[in-house]
Amino acid sequence: MLSRLEALSVLNSALAAGVSDVYVNAGVDEAKNRAEIEASIRENLCEPYEVSATVEPPGFPFAEVGQRLVATCIAEHPQGYWLVYQEAEKRFMCFWGKDKQNLGAFGVFGSPLYCWSA
Repeated sequence: MLSRLEALSVLNSALAAGVSDVYVNAGVDEAKNRAEIEASIRENLCEPYEVSATVEPPGFPFAEVGQRLVATCIAEHPQGYWLVYQEAEKRFMCFWGKDKQNLGAFGVFGSPLYCWSA
């Protein structure tokens, strides 16, 4: 599992890549929107720990509905969304739920900004 320093390094690298798969409404300042999402992720960083979620519809191209996915949580929001990272796959995803023992994975994966804003 990633250490806090490793998780921060992976996150910083992904954010620096400049990939923007985040939908931005017309009339919204894209740079400001990106900065706000990034700030929210950073405000909600946590000590990395392993967490799992059940794949829910629509599923993922790499996981069937009902399958359990395991990842390292690197940020958790009090409203019940969790930014997670699968180190071997080099993949960020979002899990949802208020109870970390009963999380769902609803097909959201991509950049940390996309996952956090989905």
